[in-house]
Formats: sequence, C-alpha cells, structure tokens
Amino acid sequence: MSDAFSGNLSQFKLLDVLRLLHASNRTGQLELSQDDGHYGEIYFVSGQITHALYDEYIGEEAIYALFAWAEGTFRFRASETTDEQTTMLTTEEILAECVTYATDWESVRRVIPSRNTIFKVSSRSSREFSMRSEDWAILREVDGLKSVRELSEATQLTELQTSRILVRLCDLGLVEASGEAAPEENIIDAVDEAILNQVEKDLTVAIGPMAPIVIDDCIEMLGYRRSEVPKDMVPSLLERLAEEIPDNDRRVRFQESMLEIMKQLF
Repeated sequence: MSDAFSGNLSQFKLLDVLRLLHASNRTGQLELSQDDGHYGEIYFVSGQITHALYDEYIGEEAIYALFAWAEGTFRFRASETTDEQTTMLTTEEILAECVTYATDWESVRRVIPSRNTIFKVSSRSSREFSMRSEDWAILREVDGLKSVRELSEATQLTELQTSRILVRLCDLGLVEASGEAAPEENIIDAVDEAILNQVEKDLTVAIGPMAPIVIDDCIEMLGYRRSEVPKDMVPSLLERLAEEIPDNDRRVRFQESMLEIMKQLF
C-alpha cells in the first residue's frame, strides 16, 4: 500500500479502511471529512490505533461516532503522526466493537438515509405498543422541523440512540420521514488572497518556480481549496510548506517571514 491513499466512504467502508491499516501495520493519520465541514482523524502506530478525535469525542468514542457518516472522504498520510494516546482498548477490541456499530448503522439507514432527515408525527393508525421513557423523549420533540441531528441535540442522546428510537417509532407507525433539512452551512473565515500571494512569493524565493504547485498540494492535503483556507489552518499550512524547503538556511528565512505574516493574522 502507498504511504498516502484516499477514497470515498460510500465506496470503501470505514470498517474496511480501519481493518486494512491495522492488518498492514501502518503508521500515520487517517483523516476523514465531509462537505459540510465535519472532520475526524484517527492515528495509527504500527497498525495500532492510538488516538482519535471527532467533534467533542476523543479516543474510542470518536471512532464509534464516525460510523454515523453515510458518506464522506478519507485520506491516509504516513507523514502525519502524534504522541497523543487517547485509546484505552486494543485495536482488536476496537474493531470488534466497530462491527456492531457498522451493523447498527446499516440497519438504521433503511429508514434514515442521513442525519438531516426530518420526521413528523404520523397520522397512520398503529398497533398496540408500549412506550419507553426514551421513546417519549424523542416523540415529544418530533415536530416536522427538527432533523435527526437536532433531535439528538434536543434530547442529549447520541445520534445512534436517536436513530434507533426513530426507527422503532417509525415501525410502530407513530412517526414518518417528511423530508430532509438543508445541510449545515460551513461558514469559513478564509485567509485573504493577498496573504497567500505573499506566502507564494516567499516560498518561490526558497524553492523556486515549483512553489505554487507545492502550496496547492499542501492546501489540498489539508482538505481545502486555495480560495477557502480558514485562518486557523494557516499555521498548519506554513509548517507543511517549511518542511518542503530542503536548504536549512532558506527554511529559517522562510519561517522568519511567515512569523511576520502570522502577526498580521492573529
């Protein structure tokens, strides 16, 4: 396997990606992203999962939460490593638990294709049923406006717990899907183009005419286009660019110039 590979989660399932990285004893970062700006990362050392981060989740919980994604892209880079250790279980134990999450989400998606699915109270008659407290918690919030994600936030249940309950309520004829909410807008505080032009000018001095290509490649590796690089990603970008300068003296001069740019930004 190459030190860097990428793909789409709709074609190559997350569980298969994790198994492959584990079986091939890879070291590096698995980066996952969605068009709405959601982002997760999982780190491997010799095939063992050592650290994971996704939204407010860390460690094993971050990995399990990522199975909620029905789509997205992934990219593995052997060049990205970390000393952080947030997983407590062995990778074999994590993967065994992931099988359960993958199976549960596959079952859920027959009714709920995405976290933006909206449910309303159904007018259909229902057979006899018994309601649990968590069923009532969700049913009280179903209003034909809230998405699965918003129902999860309103009840402080995980998206998987919320989705399981909605499937049960749907099977009972109590609720039904009524559409899909617009995806969350990802408002980016992008860095000014003039700043990137200055970075390109200084990098050209350091490495020559390949500078624009190197910049675009590094920006792509961060998951962005040049026109939408967030200000808070600039330090990571500049660090990556400095690593591309083989001459130590030129690298130091570039870093000194970039420090001045950082002062302008922050």
